[in-house]
Amino acid sequence: MKRLLGVVLVLFMACIPMNIHAKEVDLSFEYTGQKIEVVNAAKYYTIAGVLLDKAPTDCGTYIALTSDEETILFKINPKKVPVRVTYNKDWRESDPEEEKYLCDYVGDFEFKLRIDTDGDFFSLDDYDGNYDFQFEPKNVKDVEVLKTKITHPDVEYVYCEDGIKIYSDIDQVEPILLKDVGDYTVAFDLDERYYESVPFKVTILPKTVPLKLDILYKYYGQEDPSFEYGEYILSREPGEDIGDYKLTVQSKSKNYKYDIIENDIFSILEKKEANREQTKHAGAAEEIDKKEETPIKTNEVQTATVTNRFTYSMLFMLSLFAIFMFLFKGI
Repeated sequence: MKRLLGVVLVLFMACIPMNIHAKEVDLSFEYTGQKIEVVNAAKYYTIAGVLLDKAPTDCGTYIALTSDEETILFKINPKKVPVRVTYNKDWRESDPEEEKYLCDYVGDFEFKLRIDTDGDFFSLDDYDGNYDFQFEPKNVKDVEVLKTKITHPDVEYVYCEDGIKIYSDIDQVEPILLKDVGDYTVAFDLDERYYESVPFKVTILPKTVPLKLDILYKYYGQEDPSFEYGEYILSREPGEDIGDYKLTVQSKSKNYKYDIIENDIFSILEKKEANREQTKHAGAAEEIDKKEETPIKTNEVQTATVTNRFTYSMLFMLSLFAIFMFLFKGI
């Protein structure tokens, strides 16, 4: 009798399938991808009364007929999959719209994220209704738009005539060009819609140039020579007594620093320098010798001139005497 009643119930439900939605289900299951079996169930029917050859797998409402003729209404619900939506900070206007947001979830799923007219997220592929993707946040306006943060460590360079170029990790970003010595706080020039450049410090130090000076000196009581040159200015220790004084150098450009590596002494000498063994003043001593030897050379020329005149005079007188003797003999 109970079996007959069950068959009648199934036929009734098959004839009026829409009425079953008004009834409460007896059992509820979550989709697992496996067959959902009811205890003691002998047959399974769809809500439309179609007999199934095995227990159902996909989501939906079903009827189970047990071996003792009991009818059970049960439902398989979609599996809820939490999906965390974040802004893709590497997305650009030329990229596909579906790549604008990133989805983080557990499971091996492939679906295309879409946005409806209200800005809510949904998926085109719901896997036959077996999965319910729970997007969080649900709307695009609630997604925090993060920018790509560009950082660079503080750096120190030595001045270069062509300037210092500082590059970022992003190829399309123009490098920063710095030309002079100094301390700078800089940031890369980026599209602020997508990037945030964190300022960093750059120090450019002067370039050291080795300097070899000529021997510099003066005689006691004289004025100092000019210590100003094209790219630098020299200065010496104060004092006017005979002796040596330390030289220092100052660059005219902040981009260079000069280092005296040869002849860093300025000397004040006696007016009559007798010690010619000091090779560093040999040039000055030679000039003095030339001036002292000039009068001696002049006297030698004068003596030679007088001797020549005397010789010419004697020869002239002998010539006249010979002429007179010749004339006298002829008479």
